[in-house]
Amino acid sequence: MSVKIDHLALPATNAEASARWLAEILDLEPPRPDGPDGDIFNVSLGAGSASLLFVTDPSVAGHHVAFAVTEAQFGAIVNRLRSRNIAFGNEPENPANGETSDPLGGKGRVYFLDPNGHFFEVAAG
Repeated sequence: MSVKIDHLALPATNAEASARWLAEILDLEPPRPDGPDGDIFNVSLGAGSASLLFVTDPSVAGHHVAFAVTEAQFGAIVNRLRSRNIAFGNEPENPANGETSDPLGGKGRVYFLDPNGHFFEVAAG
């Protein structure tokens, strides 16, 4: 038996802006309004993959979400983080060290925070 995640909902002070921010960093399709009122913003992680749903909430507790990407995607994501002056690093205890090597043995790993305090991790396999 196999279980797949369909979607994960993340709170954000501004759901639309947060969804756009992450979609741009990860080079994904622009988010689309979702939900019965269109006030949830859906970031699809690719055909047949899960989605991240951003939901507006005035009180946001940060979450950790990790993404697996190709080496080429990883390099492009790191370049986008650098060009936007977004701090990143390869150690969860020091996510602003600017390093991209993977201490766990992969092809690259970075951690970074979004404007809501969500802790995103991107690893190249």
